[in-house]
Amino acid sequence: MKKPKKIITIVISTVIAIVLVLGGLYLIGELKAKSDEAKTPQINRYSTIDDIDFNSDKVNIYVFWGKGCEHCEDLYQYLSEIWDEYSPYFNLYSFEIWNSTDNQKIMDYFMEELGEPTGTVSTPTFIIGDELFQGFRESDKEKIKQTIKDKQANLDSIHDFSGVKELDLAN
Repeated sequence: MKKPKKIITIVISTVIAIVLVLGGLYLIGELKAKSDEAKTPQINRYSTIDDIDFNSDKVNIYVFWGKGCEHCEDLYQYLSEIWDEYSPYFNLYSFEIWNSTDNQKIMDYFMEELGEPTGTVSTPTFIIGDELFQGFRESDKEKIKQTIKDKQANLDSIHDFSGVKELDLAN
């Protein structure tokens, strides 16, 4: 009769130990995730035209992206990597275009102002000041940083996009 109690005690002790270890690992993972989240800038991916500030001493970056777009995620990861050093130079405005006709209109406005075709474009499409980038590749990284600095240093020469605020949007 003592052997079954001993086995039950060992099983219960083992289960409790496993639960404690797994719980501890879970908590460690949660703390690490929160720590990483605190280090990564919270990029607002859902800007509106009302968010856009044309009176700043920073260059505006407009990102037109698609939910689920792998290259868009790569771009946002890169922007997160350079955030601490370069965010003093820019304001970032992001517009998801695959699921929003209003955001498609906003992108078309910028493309028309730049003399580019509207309608179908690759994602991400982004504009630094008034310089257009379509797609995101590893080879773009240095050009992006240089363009941010160059455009921020020459804000007066950037095309005036303030007409975007006059668009007739549903929201």
